[in-house]
Amino acid sequence: MELLFLFFPASNLSYLAIESKRSFDNPHYSLDLFVHIYYHHGKINNKKSNTDIFMSIKPEHMRNIASRSKNHEYRSYLLPSNIQRIWFYTSSPVQCIEYVAHISQGKRPGDVPEDGGIGNIEFNESLKLSGYGYEILSLWKINEPISLKKAIEEGFLKGPPQKYCWVCLEFLEKYPLDQLNQLFSTVG
Repeated sequence: MELLFLFFPASNLSYLAIESKRSFDNPHYSLDLFVHIYYHHGKINNKKSNTDIFMSIKPEHMRNIASRSKNHEYRSYLLPSNIQRIWFYTSSPVQCIEYVAHISQGKRPGDVPEDGGIGNIEFNESLKLSGYGYEILSLWKINEPISLKKAIEEGFLKGPPQKYCWVCLEFLEKYPLDQLNQLFSTVG
């Protein structure tokens, strides 16, 4: 395996990047993209929101949330209490950020209404591995979904979110909620 050493004197910061040459063989990740990521890393992503996160979701679950047949997102972990919104990265084959949800605080089994939402009964009966449910209070659709490649190029993501990652303020400025298409809201 060949290693490539790159040194970038970027603004008032310097970066030393070590990357396997193999990553440059991927047609989606050019040397320009690599330089762009490392040049901007730290500048764009320094200022993070404390209320918004990116989170991966499977396409079928996202479809169910958008159609309102699923009204809670279930996870095995408790999100920090200050999180208000999840920007969903829909995984393969979609591979883009296309929805944002305003969510409730984490609920434990027995706290979710059994109102016909997919997975609610199983969660309340502790039949799911998930320990926390987050009610989808409002949902917006991004007018032009943001591809993974674009999110990486612009420094908003380093790759698909593995658990969750914080949204940077620059992203929120570029995609304000009042310019998105609100699909529904259960709050007054």
